[in-house]
Amino acid sequence: MWQKTSSDEQNENEVFAFQQHYVQHNNSQFMKNISLLTFIMLICTLLSLFIKSIDSIESNVVMVYLLGVIIFSYLANGYVYNFLASLSGVLLYNFFFTEPYYTLEVYRHDYLITFLIMFIVGFFTSTLTMKIKWETFLAEEREQRIKALYIIGRKLLSVKNSGHLAEISAQEIAKQFAADVLVQFFNDNNEISNRYVAGSDLFVDDKERVACLEACQSGIPCGFGTKLFPKAHGYYQPIIGQDGVIGIIGVIFSPTMPPTNLQTGFLETIASQIAVVLEREKLYEKQAETQMQVQRERLRADMFRTISHDLRTPLTGIIGSANTVLDNYANISDEIKKDFLHNIYEDACWLNEMVENILHITRFDEGRIKLNIEEEAAEEIIAEAISRVKKHAHNHQINTDIPPSLILLQADGVLLTRVLVNLLENAVNYTPEGSLISVSLSKNDENVLFEVNDNGPGIPEEDLPHIFERFYPHPAKAYGGRRSTGLGLSLCKSIVEAHGGRIMLSNNKPHGTKVQFWIPVKEVPSDAALNSDSR
Repeated sequence: MWQKTSSDEQNENEVFAFQQHYVQHNNSQFMKNISLLTFIMLICTLLSLFIKSIDSIESNVVMVYLLGVIIFSYLANGYVYNFLASLSGVLLYNFFFTEPYYTLEVYRHDYLITFLIMFIVGFFTSTLTMKIKWETFLAEEREQRIKALYIIGRKLLSVKNSGHLAEISAQEIAKQFAADVLVQFFNDNNEISNRYVAGSDLFVDDKERVACLEACQSGIPCGFGTKLFPKAHGYYQPIIGQDGVIGIIGVIFSPTMPPTNLQTGFLETIASQIAVVLEREKLYEKQAETQMQVQRERLRADMFRTISHDLRTPLTGIIGSANTVLDNYANISDEIKKDFLHNIYEDACWLNEMVENILHITRFDEGRIKLNIEEEAAEEIIAEAISRVKKHAHNHQINTDIPPSLILLQADGVLLTRVLVNLLENAVNYTPEGSLISVSLSKNDENVLFEVNDNGPGIPEEDLPHIFERFYPHPAKAYGGRRSTGLGLSLCKSIVEAHGGRIMLSNNKPHGTKVQFWIPVKEVPSDAALNSDSR
C-alpha cells in the first residue's frame, strides 16, 4: 500500500499553511470575490443562453458552467468559494436550462444525478485548480527563497567582523520579509556582544525580551506563532552553534498572520548560515590571538637570547678586570689599576643603559608606564642627556645649538632624556673617535624640534625603513666594540609617539646620520599610555 513520505507530509503542511494564510488575508475581500463570482456566472449564463438559442446540445451548457467554476477558482482561492461557485453553477443550470424553466423545481428525477455529478466535478476540478495554483506559488516562493539564500550566503562570506555580520544579516532578512528584524550575538559569557536592528526597534518591550531570553535559553523558536510566549509580537529564532545558542534572530511579522512554515524554515536556514560564519569569525579571532601570543613568546625568546649574549661580553670584561686586580693587586701599578677600573666603569655604564632600555620596553609591553607630564625646559633635557653621555665619550666632541630664549614644553622630562641619551649613545658608538656630534633645538608654533647629527659613516639606504624595528641590528660598524641590542631606537620611537610626536632618521651628505624628533607644543594627556607598537 502506498504511504506518504515525510516530504509529502511537509508539502501538504506547507500547502495547508499557505491556504490558511491566504484565506485569512482575503477575509476583507469577501465582497470582492462574491462580485467576481456573480460576474462570471452572469457571463456563463449569457453564453449558455446563446448556445441554447442555436440549438446546441445540452452538454455544452454544462461545460460552460464548469469552465466558469474553474476560472473563478483560479482567481479566488478558498474551499468556501469553490463550494459556492459549484453550487451556483448547478442552480443556474437548473433555473434556466431544465424544465420547468425559470424555477428550481426538478421535472425529471434523472436531473438529480446530473446536478450531483455536475456539482462534484465542478467542486473537485476547482479544488485541484486551487491546489495546483498554490503549489505553483509555493514552488515560486521556494525558488525565491533559494535565490535569496544564495545571495545572502555570498554576502555573509564577505563580512569583516561580527558587527558587520549582524548588520548584513538583519538588513537582508528585512528585505525578504518587509519587516522589522533584530539580530544579536552573544559572547562566551552569554552577554550581548553585537546587536543590530533593521527598521524600528520594537524589541525592547518586556514581552519581547522575555520571549527572546526564552529562545536563547531553550534553543527553540519562541514568540508569535509558537506555543512559548505567543502573545509576543516578534518571532525569535535561535542561532545555534557547536557550543549552544550564540545568537538570536527576531522578526516582527503582521500582527494578524503568524509566520508560515516557509518563513520559519527560511529563518532556520539563515540562522545555520549565520552560525557557520560567526563561528568562523570567532575561530579566526582565536587563531589571530594565538598567533599573536606565539609571536610575543618568540619575541621574548629572541630578546632573552640577545640580552644574554650582550650581557655576557661586558660581564666577562668586568669579571676579568676585577679578578686581575684582585689577584695581582700588589704587583701592578696604580696606573694599570686605574685602567682596569675605568674599563669596569665603562662596561657597568653600558650595562646600566641597556638594562634601563629593557625595563622600559618590558613595561611598555605590559602597559604599566604612563606619561608623567610636567612643564619642562628643553635646554635642561638636552644638558642632562649630554652630561650622562659625556662620562664615557671623552674622545668625541659634542656641540649644542640652542636658541637664547627659554623653550618650555609639556612632556615627561625623564623619558625625553632617555630618548636623547639613546640617540647620543648611538652617535658615540657608531662613529670613530674624535667625531663631531651636534645637538640642536628649535621651536615653531606647533612643535619643538630636537635634532642629533654626527659625521660618521651613515646607514645604508636599504636599512633605513627598518631602523626603528625592535631587535633590528644596527647596520653600521660599532667602533666601541659593542653591538646594539636593537632596542634603543624602538624605545625612542615609542616615547616620541606617546607624546603625540614623530621621529625620523636620515643620512647627512656627504656622510653622517641625522635624527630628528618633534614634540607638540600643546599639552599631552598625563594618562596617555605608551605604546611600543610591537617593535
